[in-house]
Amino acid sequence: MRLLNITAVANSAGNRIDLTWTNPNPVGFPGVRVVRREHTHPLNPTDGVIVADGTGFLSASDTGLKGETAYYYSLFPFSGTPAVFAPDPHNRASALATAPYGFSGLMYSLLPALYHRYDEAQPPSSNPALTPADQQRGQLQRFLDLPGAQFDSMYSLARAALNLCDPQRVEGVLLPLLAQWIAWKTDYSLEVSGQRNEIVFAPYLFQTIGLIPTVETTVKRLTILPGGSGWESQTKEFVYNVARTNQPERLNLWFMQRPAAGAFGAAALASENFVYDWRPSAVAESDGSFSFFYQTYRNHGWDIWTKKFDPGQPSPWQPSAPVVDQPGVDTRPTAAMQGAILWLFWESYHPPANLNWQIQFQQRTAGVWSAPAAFSDAATPRRMPAAVADKAGGLWLFWLEQSAASWSLKYNHNDGTNWLAAPVTFPLDAGNDPRVEGDLIALFHPTSATQPIWLFWARHEPAATPGQSRWSIAYRFKQGLDPAVLDWSAVTELPKPSADNHDREPAPVVDSAGNIELFWSSTRSGGWTLWQDTLNIGTLLFGAPAQLTNTPYSNRAPLAVNTTAGTLLVFRSNQSLPHSSSVYRATQTLDVRYNGTTTVDTRNTAKIALFGKFEDFQTYTYDTGTNGVRTNNDRIARDTIGLYLTPDTADPVQIKATISRLAGALGDFMPVTERAVFITP
Repeated sequence: MRLLNITAVANSAGNRIDLTWTNPNPVGFPGVRVVRREHTHPLNPTDGVIVADGTGFLSASDTGLKGETAYYYSLFPFSGTPAVFAPDPHNRASALATAPYGFSGLMYSLLPALYHRYDEAQPPSSNPALTPADQQRGQLQRFLDLPGAQFDSMYSLARAALNLCDPQRVEGVLLPLLAQWIAWKTDYSLEVSGQRNEIVFAPYLFQTIGLIPTVETTVKRLTILPGGSGWESQTKEFVYNVARTNQPERLNLWFMQRPAAGAFGAAALASENFVYDWRPSAVAESDGSFSFFYQTYRNHGWDIWTKKFDPGQPSPWQPSAPVVDQPGVDTRPTAAMQGAILWLFWESYHPPANLNWQIQFQQRTAGVWSAPAAFSDAATPRRMPAAVADKAGGLWLFWLEQSAASWSLKYNHNDGTNWLAAPVTFPLDAGNDPRVEGDLIALFHPTSATQPIWLFWARHEPAATPGQSRWSIAYRFKQGLDPAVLDWSAVTELPKPSADNHDREPAPVVDSAGNIELFWSSTRSGGWTLWQDTLNIGTLLFGAPAQLTNTPYSNRAPLAVNTTAGTLLVFRSNQSLPHSSSVYRATQTLDVRYNGTTTVDTRNTAKIALFGKFEDFQTYTYDTGTNGVRTNNDRIARDTIGLYLTPDTADPVQIKATISRLAGALGDFMPVTERAVFITP
């Protein structure tokens, strides 16, 4: 029920506001409750301080108020007992309370004493219209109250003017002026508190760079309702969910740590320097740190970079730095420490100067790197180096070398001064080709005299389906350190539960018991995940394999090193990275640019289960809609921004209204080439 002629006026006595109104239906709604709040109007009969509550009255006075403060009133007519309220959004008023500063007394005190003598000498007045206090005051004092009250009011208004630029304290009717100064379009459908929030957040919106921060800020300000904190939102660009045939998975560098007695902790990002395949290599430094070497893509091609891990530092990962920085392709690094000399080998391809794959190397002595140089014969195609140093001061280098139409494994040995005159060919396995095809890695066992050098690699084996093959891990060991003696064991494969599983990228490390702990990547659980098992070097039997990671993301190319604090496992992953808003910490977006486009694997149920969710990183064909018309469900497109909203209300009408307001307002802050879709639970 709408009341009429509602007024709210500051009383000249100060600290008081007087309200009046007219009730057009005193019979149907005889009662009125007056509720007061600061900053915005009360929304319901209990939303604030109750100033007056009763029947049969048309005015109320709100006393004990703070000076220079705006107060907002809502009047709620009611009938019956208990009261049944009939609110109307027009039953509102506001006013700025003034304060008494005693200007009448100040003016009186400044008059000559003669005026005081005659004024105060008069007998007390017997006028019944005066208050008892005024009856004791002279006529001059009472007269000065008239201009004094106006001066009090003027001074209060002048002091209140100091808040005219404060969006949290200025009176609500002046907010559109503040918005106009910064070219902000006022939404008059919002409550006063909502208009305040818009002005407060506008500078953050104007200074944001990029589409997502702008959308985040707009969503937050438009969903903050009185009494609420605003809807939480997650913003996603669906451009990275569009399948792209030239975009493989970008595998960033991640790591996990395991204490000497315990399990691996959660995975964390080590570097966003990405590759598409291959593991890093690591050497232990004299100060207890580890230097990792890995390939990554730069503007002029693939380079070799290094990153130090120091377990003694609060932030163990140090900044990355280039080691091999030259045009061309330099990939698959392998490093080994021979005494005080660090050897770094990698495969290199630099047309037109060199049209063959070759192995290059550098040496670091006393902290200084030598210039890159070709290893051995630069005219012979060589790839996939794997280096390891033994306890006798020797350095072993294994690689694949092309001869005729095939590639075979060869190796050489450096005794600290010279290499062998001719490389040694990896011997056959009972007359069969050991088939070293990929993921070659070498391990030196420091306590086993009869099994000092171990080689692990991956090769294709027949799958359960005829005509198909899968990757499997194979290994063999050398029974002595004499490079001229071909005392290699038989080739053995890592057992796997199904011939249809892929096992590859082995990473061995010697555990505290002297056995070999093997880490590798596998599709045993659907997608590419990390696994671990232990090989007993006495029985040459593996134990029970254990899955280390269980995520829908691809976890590949592990490398394990033993540190003073336990085991450090470094691996590659295309895991998405969440980013919190710099303005609203609870507002997040998900960086899924690393997911890449891969063939859908129906066995990867964890990845498929993310369909339609904020975390979904699978790629799909472009959504063109029906007959060229796209709806809220046609999201997979380069021009689509998804807003995953978490409303702070369960009212479907209010949710729909808020989304409608968002849809109408976002157009002012998004490029005309972009569109927004709204996803709520």
